[in-house]
Amino acid sequence: MSTDLKTGRSETNLHEIGTVGKVEAISYKLEKDLLSLLTEKIKKDSSFFSDNFKDRNECREKIFIFFSELLSHKYPYAVIKIDEELIEKAVSEIFGLGILERYLTDKTITDIFIQDKEMIVIKNGVKNYLGEVFKNMDEVNLIIDRIKLGSGKNVDQRIPFLNTELYDGSRCSIIIPPVSDRIYITIRVFNCLDFQLEDQFQLGMFSAETMRMLKKFVQEKRNILIAGSMGSGKTTLLNTLAKLIDKNEIISLIQDIPEIKLNSHPYVRMLTTRPKAREIDNEVNQEKLLFETLRLKADRIIVGEVRNSMAAYQMLQALNTGHRGSFGTIHADSAYDALLRIEMFAMEYRSNLSSSIVKKIVSRAVDAVIFLECEKDENNNIKNRKISEIAVVDSNLNESGDYKLTQLL
Repeated sequence: MSTDLKTGRSETNLHEIGTVGKVEAISYKLEKDLLSLLTEKIKKDSSFFSDNFKDRNECREKIFIFFSELLSHKYPYAVIKIDEELIEKAVSEIFGLGILERYLTDKTITDIFIQDKEMIVIKNGVKNYLGEVFKNMDEVNLIIDRIKLGSGKNVDQRIPFLNTELYDGSRCSIIIPPVSDRIYITIRVFNCLDFQLEDQFQLGMFSAETMRMLKKFVQEKRNILIAGSMGSGKTTLLNTLAKLIDKNEIISLIQDIPEIKLNSHPYVRMLTTRPKAREIDNEVNQEKLLFETLRLKADRIIVGEVRNSMAAYQMLQALNTGHRGSFGTIHADSAYDALLRIEMFAMEYRSNLSSSIVKKIVSRAVDAVIFLECEKDENNNIKNRKISEIAVVDSNLNESGDYKLTQLL
């Protein structure tokens, strides 16, 4: 009986190979040989898993086919079962992140920081120094190798940075020597993006009046810029607001890392940039993705976090193409600073544009800015995240040629 490899469900919970003969279980030695051969195959064949590998389950079928072909070649007349336990062992052997697994599944943990063999986690907003959790640097390098394999990207002395998504959706950044004094791995744990707006209200992120205001912004198709510091909840709020979009609308998502998840929405196009990691690769940046998505029908275009000048300019372009009700996020210290930062980025990307022209573009592109901040205790631990400012941006500049903001909060 066949098994759905993506769900792992079947009445017998095994895969059978062949059509005749006695069904035999795989011995311990044969199991080790299969796992070893699979590892060697992946090392030698960089295309064994495609570059767009995003989920552990996507590789299960390919692993099963690989094992099936090996066994049918070695034992052509035997019927040998490959059960789900073996498939799961293979997945863990290749993509498992060892000690990190327990922290990735802990819903009270939001961040993991690795500094060579040391680890720090943020649990319930409190920083916890765990000391040296790795026995040696080989264990740390093994973690990096598995992250690289799952991402289809590379990190080495030539390219000492890696930004990617882990199999569970967590955001991961790696920096290695020689540009750093030691290995640094930062993981933003994917554990809170499934909130509804009411959930965030219950957590004290905003008032009932603010919740009604946010719902109205989405219904009226306002272009919203969400600003705040790192860890203030920008992406979580964006993801929550995007869930309020009518299910009949077509959404194009342009992101560096697929952080925004709209799995319940039927008409979402997920577009992700791809850096040039090798000479034979073609770089796919936000400019290219926006150009391509404008050829497609979309009711809204959502540009993820604005991290650089290209992203800022392209977000302004997206918001000025008639796609009302679009969103984006940016690091800033206030609603006004968020507009200045986009302006500065856009001028860096198009140096021939004057500040007055860019200000007019920004004021016409952004309808409202939502600023989030973290409430911290005396030890600098996060107690709560809340919306502290909502500013509506007038499409016309004030008399001095600056942004005209109306503070609603």
